[in-house]
Amino acid sequence: MKTINKIFLSLGVAVAAMGATSCINDLDLLPVDPNQTTAATFAEDPEGYMNAVLADVYLNFSTFGANGNSVVTQFDGGMSSFTRGIFILEEVPTDEACWLSVSDVDFATLQYGVIASNNNIVGGVYSRLTINITLCNDFIHTVKEGYFHLTPDLQDKADEYVRQCRILRNICYFYLIDLFGNVPYADENTMVGSVTEQLNRADVFNLCVADLKEVIAEYGEGPQVPVYGYVGKDVAQAFLAKFYLNAEVYTGKAMWKECLAVCEDIIEAHKGTGGLHDTGLAEHYNAIFGANSSDYTHAEGCGARGSEILWPQLAHRPNLTTYAGSALLIQGFIGDKTIGDAVCSPINQYNVNSGWRCMVARRQFTDKFDWNEDMTYSPDLRTSLWCTAEHGFSPDNEVLNQDYYGQNGFLPVKYSNWNFTETGEIDENNVPTPVNDESPVPYAVVRLSEIYLSAAEAILNGVGSKDDALDYVNLIRERAGLDAWESHELTKASLQDERQRELYTENGRRTDLIRYGKWCTGYTWNWKAQVKNGADLPSHSVLYPLPVAVVDRNGYKQNPGY
Repeated sequence: MKTINKIFLSLGVAVAAMGATSCINDLDLLPVDPNQTTAATFAEDPEGYMNAVLADVYLNFSTFGANGNSVVTQFDGGMSSFTRGIFILEEVPTDEACWLSVSDVDFATLQYGVIASNNNIVGGVYSRLTINITLCNDFIHTVKEGYFHLTPDLQDKADEYVRQCRILRNICYFYLIDLFGNVPYADENTMVGSVTEQLNRADVFNLCVADLKEVIAEYGEGPQVPVYGYVGKDVAQAFLAKFYLNAEVYTGKAMWKECLAVCEDIIEAHKGTGGLHDTGLAEHYNAIFGANSSDYTHAEGCGARGSEILWPQLAHRPNLTTYAGSALLIQGFIGDKTIGDAVCSPINQYNVNSGWRCMVARRQFTDKFDWNEDMTYSPDLRTSLWCTAEHGFSPDNEVLNQDYYGQNGFLPVKYSNWNFTETGEIDENNVPTPVNDESPVPYAVVRLSEIYLSAAEAILNGVGSKDDALDYVNLIRERAGLDAWESHELTKASLQDERQRELYTENGRRTDLIRYGKWCTGYTWNWKAQVKNGADLPSHSVLYPLPVAVVDRNGYKQNPGY
Protein backbone atom coordinates (compact mmCIF):
# COMPACT_ATOMS: atom_id res chain seq x y z
CA MET A 1 0.00 0.00 0.00
CA LYS A 2 1.30 3.44 -0.86
CA THR A 3 1.49 6.18 1.72
CA ILE A 4 -2.02 7.53 2.19
CA ASN A 5 -2.28 10.69 0.09
CA LYS A 6 -6.04 10.80 -0.21
CA ILE A 7 -7.07 10.97 3.39
CA PHE A 8 -8.90 8.03 4.89
CA LEU A 9 -9.12 5.74 1.93
CA SER A 10 -10.97 2.71 3.21
CA LEU A 11 -8.80 -0.37 3.41
CA GLY A 12 -11.88 -2.52 2.99
CA VAL A 13 -13.06 -5.50 5.02
CA ALA A 14 -10.84 -7.98 3.20
CA VAL A 15 -7.69 -5.94 3.70
CA ALA A 16 -8.51 -5.28 7.34
CA ALA A 17 -8.73 -9.00 7.89
CA MET A 18 -4.99 -9.48 7.31
CA GLY A 19 -4.57 -9.96 11.04
CA ALA A 20 -4.51 -12.99 13.27
CA THR A 21 -6.24 -16.31 13.37
CA SER A 22 -4.53 -17.50 16.55
CA CYS A 23 -5.29 -16.55 20.13
CA ILE A 24 -6.03 -12.84 20.15
CA ASN A 25 -5.34 -12.54 23.87
CA ASP A 26 -1.69 -13.32 23.20
CA LEU A 27 -1.43 -11.22 20.04
CA ASP A 28 0.41 -14.08 18.34
CA LEU A 29 -0.36 -12.72 14.91
CA LEU A 30 -0.51 -14.76 11.70
CA PRO A 31 -1.37 -13.24 8.32
CA VAL A 32 -4.53 -14.16 6.45
CA ASP A 33 -4.44 -14.25 2.66
CA PRO A 34 -6.72 -11.35 1.59
CA ASN A 35 -7.32 -13.02 -1.76
CA GLN A 36 -9.11 -15.82 0.06
CA THR A 37 -10.81 -13.70 2.73
CA THR A 38 -13.92 -11.65 2.02
CA ALA A 39 -16.96 -10.57 3.99
CA ALA A 40 -18.72 -13.73 2.79
CA THR A 41 -16.16 -15.97 4.48
CA PHE A 42 -16.78 -14.28 7.85
CA ALA A 43 -19.95 -16.37 8.21
CA GLU A 44 -17.78 -19.51 8.45
CA ASP A 45 -16.39 -18.36 11.81
CA PRO A 46 -17.85 -15.01 12.95
CA GLU A 47 -16.03 -14.85 16.28
CA GLY A 48 -12.71 -16.03 14.88
CA TYR A 49 -12.71 -13.52 12.04
CA MET A 50 -13.85 -10.71 14.31
CA ASN A 51 -10.96 -11.53 16.63
CA ALA A 52 -8.59 -11.61 13.67
CA VAL A 53 -9.63 -8.24 12.34
CA LEU A 54 -9.35 -6.61 15.77
CA ALA A 55 -5.93 -8.20 16.15
CA ASP A 56 -4.87 -6.48 12.94
CA VAL A 57 -5.95 -3.15 14.42
CA TYR A 58 -3.71 -3.74 17.44
CA LEU A 59 -0.95 -5.08 15.21
CA ASN A 60 -0.72 -1.68 13.55
CA PHE A 61 -0.25 -0.01 16.92
CA SER A 62 2.42 -2.45 18.08
CA THR A 63 4.50 -2.97 14.97
CA PHE A 64 4.70 -1.92 11.34
CA GLY A 65 2.90 -4.78 9.65
CA ALA A 66 2.35 -8.51 9.61
CA ASN A 67 5.67 -10.35 9.33
CA GLY A 68 7.54 -7.08 8.89
CA ASN A 69 5.56 -5.71 5.95
CA SER A 70 4.95 -2.00 6.46
CA VAL A 71 1.74 -0.39 5.25
CA VAL A 72 3.60 2.95 5.18
CA THR A 73 5.93 3.31 2.22
CA GLN A 74 8.52 5.99 1.41
CA PHE A 75 9.44 5.80 5.09
CA ASP A 76 11.62 3.24 6.89
CA GLY A 77 9.42 0.35 8.00
CA GLY A 78 11.04 0.00 11.40
CA MET A 79 10.49 3.69 12.06
CA SER A 80 6.89 3.65 10.88
CA SER A 81 5.63 1.84 13.98
CA PHE A 82 3.13 3.87 15.98
CA THR A 83 5.15 4.48 19.15
CA ARG A 84 8.42 5.01 17.30
CA GLY A 85 6.87 7.54 14.95
CA ILE A 86 5.47 9.48 17.90
CA PHE A 87 8.85 9.25 19.65
CA ILE A 88 10.62 10.73 16.64
CA LEU A 89 8.36 13.78 16.53
CA GLU A 90 7.86 14.18 20.30
CA GLU A 91 11.32 13.43 21.68
CA VAL A 92 14.09 13.64 19.08
CA PRO A 93 13.87 17.44 18.58
CA THR A 94 13.80 18.12 22.35
CA ASP A 95 16.26 18.18 25.23
CA GLU A 96 15.61 14.53 26.09
CA ALA A 97 17.03 12.81 23.02
CA CYS A 98 18.65 13.29 19.65
CA TRP A 99 19.49 10.99 16.74
CA LEU A 100 23.23 10.68 16.16
CA SER A 101 23.06 9.02 12.77
CA VAL A 102 22.56 12.03 10.54
CA SER A 103 23.19 10.65 7.04
CA ASP A 104 19.42 10.95 6.45
CA VAL A 105 18.75 14.60 5.64
CA ASP A 106 15.27 14.47 7.17
CA PHE A 107 16.65 13.29 10.52
CA ALA A 108 19.60 15.63 10.24
CA THR A 109 17.26 18.62 10.34
CA LEU A 110 14.37 17.25 12.42
CA GLN A 111 16.52 16.73 15.52
CA TYR A 112 17.24 20.47 15.53
CA GLY A 113 13.55 21.37 15.36
CA VAL A 114 14.06 22.60 11.80
CA ILE A 115 11.39 21.05 9.60
CA ALA A 116 10.70 21.27 5.88
CA SER A 117 7.21 20.72 4.49
CA ASN A 118 8.43 17.76 2.41
CA ASN A 119 10.07 15.93 5.33
CA ASN A 120 9.37 12.23 4.69
CA ILE A 121 9.53 11.35 8.39
CA VAL A 122 6.76 13.78 9.21
CA GLY A 123 4.74 12.44 6.29
CA GLY A 124 5.31 8.88 7.43
CA VAL A 125 4.05 9.55 10.96
CA TYR A 126 0.99 11.35 9.59
CA SER A 127 0.29 8.33 7.37
CA ARG A 128 0.69 5.91 10.27
CA LEU A 129 -1.88 7.83 12.32
CA THR A 130 -4.40 8.06 9.48
CA ILE A 131 -3.96 4.41 8.53
CA ASN A 132 -4.65 3.35 12.11
CA ILE A 133 -7.74 5.55 12.25
CA THR A 134 -8.95 3.95 9.03
CA LEU A 135 -8.49 0.47 10.47
CA CYS A 136 -10.44 1.42 13.60
CA ASN A 137 -13.25 2.93 11.53
CA ASP A 138 -13.31 -0.08 9.25
CA PHE A 139 -13.70 -2.46 12.16
CA ILE A 140 -16.52 -0.42 13.71
CA HIS A 141 -18.28 -0.17 10.34
CA THR A 142 -17.92 -3.92 9.76
CA VAL A 143 -19.58 -4.67 13.12
CA LYS A 144 -22.37 -2.14 12.67
CA GLU A 145 -23.21 -3.31 9.14
CA GLY A 146 -23.40 -6.94 10.23
CA TYR A 147 -20.60 -8.16 7.96
CA PHE A 148 -19.24 -10.51 10.62
CA HIS A 149 -22.60 -12.36 10.72
CA LEU A 150 -22.53 -12.23 14.51
CA THR A 151 -24.93 -14.32 16.54
CA PRO A 152 -26.74 -12.59 19.44
CA ASP A 153 -24.46 -14.20 22.01
CA LEU A 154 -21.44 -12.46 20.42
CA GLN A 155 -22.93 -8.96 20.49
CA ASP A 156 -21.56 -7.99 23.92
CA LYS A 157 -18.08 -8.96 22.80
CA ALA A 158 -18.49 -7.00 19.58
CA ASP A 159 -19.69 -3.95 21.51
CA GLU A 160 -16.57 -4.10 23.69
CA TYR A 161 -14.35 -4.36 20.63
CA VAL A 162 -16.08 -1.34 19.13
CA ARG A 163 -15.42 0.63 22.31
CA GLN A 164 -11.75 -0.30 22.10
CA CYS A 165 -11.54 0.87 18.49
CA ARG A 166 -13.16 4.16 19.42
CA ILE A 167 -10.56 4.64 22.16
CA LEU A 168 -7.71 3.81 19.77
CA ARG A 169 -9.13 6.14 17.12
CA ASN A 170 -9.25 9.02 19.60
CA ILE A 171 -5.67 8.30 20.68
CA CYS A 172 -4.60 8.79 17.07
CA TYR A 173 -6.58 12.00 16.85
CA PHE A 174 -4.91 13.26 20.00
CA TYR A 175 -1.54 13.00 18.30
CA LEU A 176 -2.86 14.33 14.98
CA ILE A 177 -4.20 17.58 16.43
CA ASP A 178 -1.24 17.85 18.79
CA LEU A 179 1.33 17.53 16.02
CA PHE A 180 -0.53 18.91 12.99
CA GLY A 181 -3.31 21.21 14.24
CA ASN A 182 -6.23 21.43 11.79
CA VAL A 183 -6.78 17.98 10.34
CA PRO A 184 -9.52 16.05 8.53
CA TYR A 185 -11.88 13.97 10.62
CA ALA A 186 -13.48 10.66 9.71
CA ASP A 187 -15.46 8.14 11.67
CA GLU A 188 -17.12 4.85 10.78
CA ASN A 189 -19.86 6.72 8.89
CA THR A 190 -17.47 8.41 6.47
CA MET A 191 -18.04 7.23 2.92
CA VAL A 192 -15.45 4.90 1.45
CA GLY A 193 -12.84 6.76 -0.59
CA SER A 194 -14.19 10.20 0.26
CA VAL A 195 -11.97 13.21 0.82
CA THR A 196 -12.78 14.38 4.32
CA GLU A 197 -13.13 18.04 5.21
CA GLN A 198 -10.25 19.60 7.10
CA LEU A 199 -11.61 20.69 10.48
CA ASN A 200 -10.47 23.29 12.94
CA ARG A 201 -8.29 21.81 15.69
CA ALA A 202 -10.84 22.79 18.34
CA ASP A 203 -13.64 21.05 16.45
CA VAL A 204 -11.70 17.79 16.30
CA PHE A 205 -10.90 18.20 20.00
CA ASN A 206 -14.60 18.53 20.80
CA LEU A 207 -15.53 15.48 18.71
CA CYS A 208 -12.89 13.33 20.42
CA VAL A 209 -13.75 14.51 23.93
CA ALA A 210 -17.44 13.83 23.36
CA ASP A 211 -16.70 10.36 21.99
CA LEU A 212 -14.38 9.43 24.87
CA LYS A 213 -16.91 10.64 27.43
CA GLU A 214 -19.56 8.49 25.79
CA VAL A 215 -17.29 5.42 25.81
CA ILE A 216 -16.45 5.98 29.49
CA ALA A 217 -20.15 6.30 30.31
CA GLU A 218 -20.81 2.98 28.56
CA TYR A 219 -18.31 1.31 30.89
CA GLY A 220 -20.31 2.60 33.85
CA GLU A 221 -19.26 3.34 37.39
CA GLY A 222 -16.33 1.65 39.07
CA PRO A 223 -13.17 0.09 37.68
CA GLN A 224 -12.98 -2.01 34.53
CA VAL A 225 -10.16 -4.51 34.03
CA PRO A 226 -9.12 -5.02 30.39
CA VAL A 227 -7.53 -8.03 28.76
CA TYR A 228 -3.74 -7.77 28.87
CA GLY A 229 -2.46 -5.64 26.01
CA TYR A 230 -5.85 -4.09 25.24
CA VAL A 231 -7.32 -0.71 26.03
CA GLY A 232 -10.29 -0.10 28.29
CA LYS A 233 -11.89 2.47 30.57
CA ASP A 234 -8.63 3.59 32.21
CA VAL A 235 -6.98 4.31 28.87
CA ALA A 236 -10.05 6.21 27.67
CA GLN A 237 -9.92 8.32 30.83
CA ALA A 238 -6.15 8.79 30.62
CA PHE A 239 -6.33 10.18 27.09
CA LEU A 240 -9.35 12.28 27.98
CA ALA A 241 -7.14 13.76 30.70
CA LYS A 242 -4.44 14.41 28.07
CA PHE A 243 -6.95 16.27 25.91
CA TYR A 244 -8.05 18.36 28.89
CA LEU A 245 -4.47 18.98 30.04
CA ASN A 246 -3.67 20.57 26.67
CA ALA A 247 -7.08 22.10 26.01
CA GLU A 248 -5.82 25.69 26.13
CA VAL A 249 -3.29 24.92 23.40
CA TYR A 250 -5.83 23.12 21.23
CA THR A 251 -8.91 25.32 21.77
CA GLY A 252 -7.80 28.54 23.45
CA LYS A 253 -9.78 27.63 26.58
CA ALA A 254 -8.20 25.98 29.63
CA MET A 255 -10.00 22.96 31.12
CA TRP A 256 -8.06 22.35 34.33
CA LYS A 257 -11.17 21.52 36.37
CA GLU A 258 -12.18 18.81 33.92
CA CYS A 259 -8.62 17.49 33.81
CA LEU A 260 -8.44 17.19 37.59
CA ALA A 261 -11.81 15.45 37.84
CA VAL A 262 -10.83 12.74 35.36
CA CYS A 263 -7.38 12.27 36.95
CA GLU A 264 -8.83 11.92 40.43
CA ASP A 265 -11.36 9.34 39.17
CA ILE A 266 -8.45 7.24 37.90
CA ILE A 267 -6.41 7.75 41.06
CA GLU A 268 -9.34 6.72 43.25
CA ALA A 269 -10.08 3.64 41.14
CA HIS A 270 -6.53 2.34 41.62
CA LYS A 271 -6.39 2.70 45.38
CA GLY A 272 -6.30 -0.68 47.03
CA THR A 273 -4.59 -2.42 44.09
CA GLY A 274 -1.22 -2.85 45.80
CA GLY A 275 2.08 -1.20 45.15
CA LEU A 276 3.40 1.93 46.83
CA HIS A 277 1.19 2.65 49.87
CA ASP A 278 -1.52 0.62 48.12
CA THR A 279 -2.03 3.35 45.50
CA GLY A 280 -1.42 1.09 42.50
CA LEU A 281 1.88 2.87 41.78
CA ALA A 282 4.73 0.39 41.51
CA GLU A 283 7.11 0.47 44.47
CA HIS A 284 10.21 0.43 42.25
CA TYR A 285 10.76 2.55 39.16
CA ASN A 286 13.01 0.12 37.27
CA ALA A 287 10.54 -2.72 37.62
CA ILE A 288 7.91 -0.87 35.57
CA PHE A 289 10.24 -1.09 32.58
CA GLY A 290 11.46 -4.66 32.98
CA ALA A 291 10.55 -8.02 31.47
CA ASN A 292 8.08 -8.84 34.26
CA SER A 293 6.25 -5.54 34.04
CA SER A 294 2.95 -7.43 33.86
CA ASP A 295 3.23 -7.60 37.66
CA TYR A 296 2.62 -3.84 37.62
CA THR A 297 -0.03 -3.76 34.90
CA HIS A 298 -3.75 -3.12 35.21
CA ALA A 299 -5.12 -6.08 33.26
CA GLU A 300 -6.73 -9.47 33.71
CA GLY A 301 -4.38 -11.92 35.42
CA CYS A 302 -1.78 -9.18 36.02
CA GLY A 303 -1.02 -6.56 38.64
CA ALA A 304 0.35 -8.78 41.39
CA ARG A 305 2.43 -5.85 42.69
CA GLY A 306 0.39 -2.86 41.56
CA SER A 307 -1.54 -1.47 38.62
CA GLU A 308 0.62 1.38 37.33
CA ILE A 309 0.79 0.49 33.63
CA LEU A 310 -2.58 1.36 32.15
CA TRP A 311 -1.81 0.22 28.62
CA PRO A 312 1.13 -2.04 27.77
CA GLN A 313 1.94 -2.55 24.11
CA LEU A 314 3.13 -6.09 23.57
CA ALA A 315 6.04 -6.83 21.31
CA HIS A 316 8.47 -9.52 20.16
CA ARG A 317 5.72 -12.12 19.86
CA PRO A 318 5.74 -15.03 17.40
CA ASN A 319 5.41 -13.69 13.85
CA LEU A 320 5.56 -10.10 15.08
CA THR A 321 8.54 -7.80 14.49
CA THR A 322 9.00 -4.33 15.90
CA TYR A 323 11.86 -1.91 16.30
CA ALA A 324 9.75 0.46 18.36
CA GLY A 325 8.69 0.59 22.00
CA SER A 326 11.17 -0.78 24.48
CA ALA A 327 13.53 -1.97 21.71
CA LEU A 328 14.05 1.63 20.62
CA LEU A 329 14.57 2.74 24.22
CA ILE A 330 17.15 0.04 24.94
CA GLN A 331 19.06 -0.66 21.74
CA GLY A 332 18.59 2.86 20.43
CA PHE A 333 20.75 4.29 23.21
CA ILE A 334 23.25 1.57 24.00
CA GLY A 335 26.15 -0.11 22.22
CA ASP A 336 29.53 -1.47 23.20
CA LYS A 337 32.16 1.21 23.03
CA THR A 338 35.76 1.07 24.18
CA ILE A 339 37.20 4.12 25.91
CA GLY A 340 40.77 3.37 26.86
CA ASP A 341 40.75 -0.16 28.25
CA ALA A 342 37.14 0.00 29.44
CA VAL A 343 34.06 -1.17 27.57
CA CYS A 344 31.33 1.39 28.20
CA SER A 345 27.57 0.83 27.98
CA PRO A 346 28.00 -2.95 27.57
CA ILE A 347 24.96 -4.41 25.92
CA ASN A 348 24.82 -7.24 28.43
CA GLN A 349 24.15 -4.65 31.12
CA TYR A 350 20.61 -4.61 29.73
CA ASN A 351 20.45 -8.31 28.85
CA VAL A 352 20.39 -7.81 25.08
CA ASN A 353 22.79 -8.86 22.33
CA SER A 354 22.89 -5.69 20.27
CA GLY A 355 22.95 -1.92 20.42
CA TRP A 356 22.52 0.77 17.78
CA ARG A 357 24.36 3.72 19.40
CA CYS A 358 21.91 6.16 17.81
CA MET A 359 20.72 8.36 20.69
CA VAL A 360 22.00 10.36 23.66
CA ALA A 361 20.51 12.88 26.08
CA ARG A 362 21.17 16.59 25.81
CA ARG A 363 23.04 18.28 28.64
CA GLN A 364 20.13 20.45 29.80
CA PHE A 365 17.99 17.39 30.53
CA THR A 366 20.83 15.56 32.26
CA ASP A 367 21.33 18.57 34.53
CA LYS A 368 17.73 18.30 35.78
CA PHE A 369 18.97 15.49 38.05
CA ASP A 370 21.19 16.03 41.07
CA TRP A 371 24.70 14.68 40.42
CA ASN A 372 27.84 14.49 42.47
CA GLU A 373 30.77 16.65 41.42
CA ASP A 374 32.17 14.27 38.81
CA MET A 375 28.70 13.28 37.54
CA THR A 376 29.13 9.61 38.28
CA TYR A 377 26.19 9.29 40.70
CA SER A 378 22.74 10.74 41.31
CA PRO A 379 20.54 9.87 44.30
CA ASP A 380 17.57 9.88 41.92
CA LEU A 381 16.81 6.20 41.34
CA ARG A 382 15.38 7.05 37.93
CA THR A 383 18.96 7.36 36.65
CA SER A 384 20.15 4.02 38.02
CA LEU A 385 20.32 2.37 34.57
CA TRP A 386 21.93 5.33 32.82
CA CYS A 387 25.39 5.31 31.30
CA THR A 388 27.19 8.31 32.81
CA ALA A 389 30.66 9.64 33.58
CA GLU A 390 31.08 6.50 35.69
CA HIS A 391 31.11 4.57 32.41
CA GLY A 392 33.36 7.05 30.62
CA PHE A 393 30.61 9.14 29.00
CA SER A 394 30.67 12.91 28.71
CA PRO A 395 27.41 14.78 29.43
CA ASP A 396 28.19 17.45 26.84
CA ASN A 397 26.94 17.50 23.26
CA GLU A 398 29.83 18.93 21.32
CA VAL A 399 28.81 17.23 18.09
CA LEU A 400 25.64 15.28 17.33
CA ASN A 401 27.45 12.61 15.37
CA GLN A 402 27.62 8.86 15.87
CA ASP A 403 31.40 8.89 15.42
CA TYR A 404 31.63 10.75 18.74
CA TYR A 405 29.41 8.33 20.65
CA GLY A 406 30.61 8.27 24.26
CA GLN A 407 31.86 11.84 24.04
CA ASN A 408 28.60 13.62 23.30
CA GLY A 409 25.99 12.82 25.93
CA PHE A 410 24.81 10.48 28.69
CA LEU A 411 22.52 7.57 27.88
CA PRO A 412 19.17 7.95 29.73
CA VAL A 413 18.16 4.27 29.58
CA LYS A 414 15.06 3.26 31.55
CA TYR A 415 14.02 -0.05 29.92
CA SER A 416 15.92 -3.33 30.32
CA ASN A 417 15.38 -7.00 29.54
CA TRP A 418 15.60 -8.11 33.17
CA ASN A 419 13.06 -9.47 35.61
CA PHE A 420 12.96 -7.58 38.90
CA THR A 421 12.31 -8.80 42.43
CA GLU A 422 9.85 -7.22 44.85
CA THR A 423 12.69 -5.10 46.25
CA GLY A 424 13.56 -3.72 42.82
CA GLU A 425 16.70 -5.80 42.29
CA ILE A 426 17.51 -7.80 39.16
CA ASP A 427 16.22 -11.34 39.66
CA GLU A 428 19.35 -13.37 38.97
CA ASN A 429 17.35 -16.60 39.32
CA ASN A 430 14.94 -15.72 36.53
CA VAL A 431 16.88 -14.22 33.64
CA PRO A 432 15.10 -13.82 30.27
CA THR A 433 16.82 -14.91 27.08
CA PRO A 434 18.81 -12.04 25.53
CA VAL A 435 17.50 -10.82 22.18
CA ASN A 436 18.91 -9.21 19.03
CA ASP A 437 17.64 -5.78 17.92
CA GLU A 438 14.20 -6.32 19.43
CA SER A 439 12.85 -6.42 22.96
CA PRO A 440 10.23 -8.66 24.59
CA VAL A 441 9.58 -6.01 27.25
CA PRO A 442 6.11 -4.44 26.91
CA TYR A 443 6.08 -0.72 26.28
CA ALA A 444 4.09 1.36 28.80
CA VAL A 445 2.09 3.77 26.65
CA VAL A 446 0.49 5.49 29.62
CA ARG A 447 1.12 5.12 33.35
CA LEU A 448 -0.63 5.99 36.59
CA SER A 449 2.23 8.26 37.68
CA GLU A 450 1.48 10.54 34.72
CA ILE A 451 -2.07 10.87 36.00
CA TYR A 452 -0.78 11.95 39.43
CA LEU A 453 1.45 14.60 37.87
CA SER A 454 -1.30 15.85 35.55
CA ALA A 455 -3.62 16.20 38.53
CA ALA A 456 -0.96 18.21 40.35
CA GLU A 457 -0.50 20.48 37.32
CA ALA A 458 -4.24 21.12 37.11
CA ILE A 459 -4.26 22.06 40.80
CA LEU A 460 -1.37 24.48 40.40
CA ASN A 461 -3.36 26.13 37.64
CA GLY A 462 -6.09 27.14 40.03
CA VAL A 463 -8.35 24.20 40.86
CA GLY A 464 -8.40 21.79 43.80
CA SER A 465 -6.20 21.67 46.88
CA LYS A 466 -2.48 22.37 46.81
CA ASP A 467 -2.10 19.92 49.71
CA ASP A 468 -3.39 17.21 47.41
CA ALA A 469 -0.97 18.29 44.68
CA LEU A 470 1.90 18.10 47.16
CA ASP A 471 0.84 14.60 48.24
CA TYR A 472 0.65 13.48 44.60
CA VAL A 473 4.10 14.78 43.72
CA ASN A 474 5.73 13.51 46.91
CA LEU A 475 4.55 9.98 46.15
CA ILE A 476 6.49 10.18 42.89
CA ARG A 477 9.53 11.66 44.62
CA GLU A 478 9.44 9.05 47.38
CA ARG A 479 9.64 6.24 44.85
CA ALA A 480 12.57 8.01 43.18
CA GLY A 481 14.44 7.95 46.51
CA LEU A 482 14.22 11.72 46.96
CA ASP A 483 13.24 13.91 49.90
CA ALA A 484 9.65 15.10 50.10
CA TRP A 485 9.02 18.69 49.09
CA GLU A 486 7.63 21.33 51.42
CA SER A 487 4.69 23.32 50.12
CA HIS A 488 6.82 26.29 49.05
CA GLU A 489 9.03 24.02 46.93
CA LEU A 490 6.14 22.94 44.71
CA THR A 491 5.72 25.50 41.96
CA LYS A 492 4.73 25.30 38.32
CA ALA A 493 8.41 25.40 37.34
CA SER A 494 9.53 22.72 39.81
CA LEU A 495 6.60 20.51 38.82
CA GLN A 496 7.56 20.81 35.17
CA ASP A 497 11.04 19.52 35.99
CA GLU A 498 9.65 16.72 38.13
CA ARG A 499 7.32 15.67 35.35
CA GLN A 500 10.29 15.47 32.99
CA ARG A 501 12.35 13.43 35.44
CA GLU A 502 9.51 10.96 35.86
CA LEU A 503 8.24 10.70 32.28
CA TYR A 504 11.35 11.23 30.18
CA THR A 505 11.34 9.61 26.73
CA GLU A 506 7.67 8.62 27.14
CA ASN A 507 6.48 10.47 24.04
CA GLY A 508 5.22 13.69 25.56
CA ARG A 509 8.13 16.13 25.94
CA ARG A 510 7.42 18.39 22.96
CA THR A 511 3.74 18.59 23.93
CA ASP A 512 4.72 19.56 27.48
CA LEU A 513 7.18 22.23 26.32
CA ILE A 514 4.54 23.78 24.07
CA ARG A 515 2.01 23.78 26.93
CA TYR A 516 4.58 25.44 29.20
CA GLY A 517 5.33 28.09 26.56
CA LYS A 518 8.95 26.91 26.38
CA TRP A 519 9.14 25.23 22.98
CA CYS A 520 9.92 28.22 20.80
CA THR A 521 11.29 30.69 23.36
CA GLY A 522 12.04 30.88 27.08
CA TYR A 523 14.20 27.75 27.27
CA THR A 524 16.98 26.42 25.11
CA TRP A 525 18.95 23.19 24.85
CA ASN A 526 22.03 22.18 22.94
CA TRP A 527 21.59 22.28 19.17
CA LYS A 528 18.07 23.66 19.34
CA ALA A 529 17.49 25.51 16.06
CA GLN A 530 20.80 24.05 14.80
CA VAL A 531 22.85 26.27 17.14
CA LYS A 532 25.37 24.58 19.42
CA ASN A 533 24.21 26.30 22.60
CA GLY A 534 20.61 26.56 21.43
CA ALA A 535 18.50 29.33 19.95
CA ASP A 536 14.83 30.20 19.63
CA LEU A 537 12.62 28.37 17.16
CA PRO A 538 10.18 30.22 14.89
CA SER A 539 6.64 30.48 16.21
CA HIS A 540 5.20 28.34 13.41
CA SER A 541 7.22 25.32 14.65
CA VAL A 542 4.55 24.60 17.28
CA LEU A 543 2.95 22.61 14.45
CA TYR A 544 4.49 20.22 11.98
CA PRO A 545 3.63 20.72 8.31
CA LEU A 546 0.88 18.66 6.77
CA PRO A 547 2.37 16.33 4.14
CA VAL A 548 2.63 18.19 0.85
CA ALA A 549 0.95 15.38 -1.11
CA VAL A 550 -2.06 15.46 1.23
CA VAL A 551 -2.39 19.23 0.92
CA ASP A 552 -2.03 19.24 -2.86
CA ARG A 553 -4.39 16.37 -3.57
CA ASN A 554 -7.14 17.39 -1.17
CA GLY A 555 -6.95 21.16 -1.21
CA TYR A 556 -6.19 21.45 2.49
CA LYS A 557 -4.74 24.60 3.99
CA GLN A 558 -1.08 24.14 4.92
CA ASN A 559 0.05 25.16 8.39
CA PRO A 560 1.56 28.66 8.64
CA GLY A 561 5.25 29.02 7.86
CA TYR A 562 5.52 26.04 5.50
